[in-house]
Amino acid sequence: MYNTNIINDGCDGKAALTTDMLHQLLSEHYPTLKNERWEVDVDTIRASPILHPLLKRKLPVGIEKFTCVLFTQQTAAFGEPLIVYFLLDEKSESIYAMDLLLEQQDTH
Repeated sequence: MYNTNIINDGCDGKAALTTDMLHQLLSEHYPTLKNERWEVDVDTIRASPILHPLLKRKLPVGIEKFTCVLFTQQTAAFGEPLIVYFLLDEKSESIYAMDLLLEQQDTH
């Protein structure tokens, strides 16, 4: 099991399944990140023409709504914070996709 003070689940338990999945992913594939602090953000999103093409490709055809769970690294040990996201069905029961991103800052 994971140490609950490492992950700030301010989502009334809605992200419980994905916090377990995040911890398992980190333990198995990225053990140096398993003790990082993570902020959790959960939102239900309606699929629309303005949805980013990257996300649209990861969803099954015909999906109207989906849940996105974002985990943002709070300690940023490697410079820019790492972001892990899960795309789930509207009821957060089935996983459509999971990916790791590095937050990119635009410099002008």
